Amino acid sequence: KKNQLIGFGRATSDLTFRAVLWDVVIKNNHQKLGLGKILLESLITSKSIKNVEKTYLMTTNCKDFYKSCDFSELPNQTLLYRKLKSNYLNSK
Repeated sequence: KKNQLIGFGRATSDLTFRAVLWDVVIKNNHQKLGLGKILLESLITSKSIKNVEKTYLMTTNCKDFYKSCDFSELPNQTLLYRKLKSNYLNSK
């Protein structure tokens, strides 16, 4: 199909100290073709990320893929999160 979305990636950065890769997604039937590596490379070499001190990756799967792209697991790294309470928005 023409003009079909087969992948995307998103990241945030403070331009100096930290960047976070949030998503790198390639449609199942287009995986294993090198497209994920191309997408990841274009994200980490982008103007807003390429010079930051540390780039973090948020992922729940595909660790082997990211390790093959020079990402490493951080030992003893603690990740915390806070869920927005549903009534918080309604109280404003």
